[in-house]
Amino acid sequence: MRVDVRPDGEVVLTIPRRGSRTDALRFLDQSREWIERTRSRLAARTSELPVLPPRDRAALKAQAAAQAGVLLEQESARLGLRHRSLRLRDPRSRWGSCGPDGDVMLSMRLALAPPEVFRYVVIHELCHLRWHGHGPRFWDLVARQMPDYREHRAWLRRHGSTLHRVPLT
Repeated sequence: MRVDVRPDGEVVLTIPRRGSRTDALRFLDQSREWIERTRSRLAARTSELPVLPPRDRAALKAQAAAQAGVLLEQESARLGLRHRSLRLRDPRSRWGSCGPDGDVMLSMRLALAPPEVFRYVVIHELCHLRWHGHGPRFWDLVARQMPDYREHRAWLRRHGSTLHRVPLT
């Protein structure tokens, strides 16, 4: 079971197929303090950050596609790995994903982030072509490609909710 608090404060409870409703509600109740702390932290962070103006969805997607195309080519060559395809989406909970077949999905909102943050996410996803989990070998490979990745990962954790709040028209 899993409880997530989205950037807008919405709480999402994920129950495995064989999980019981009773166990899920008990788990949710046990998570209540963590949920409230997380929502408070998000609210405090949100009040400190500037509101970004609305963006045109098509223009943002085109900008993200151009940036992603360049980054995927550069970083694929450095890693010696090939991705199969690129999809740009607007997911609520992921910045990217990479399937075992080489299909890369990236959030178009990464175009709103600093370029090195976008680069970090591309490197992260490409490294999944070699290592599918997030174990030590995976992170070692990410660190070899981008020694300061922790800084960019932290930026995304601190400011990602701001990117999700930008209205797309």
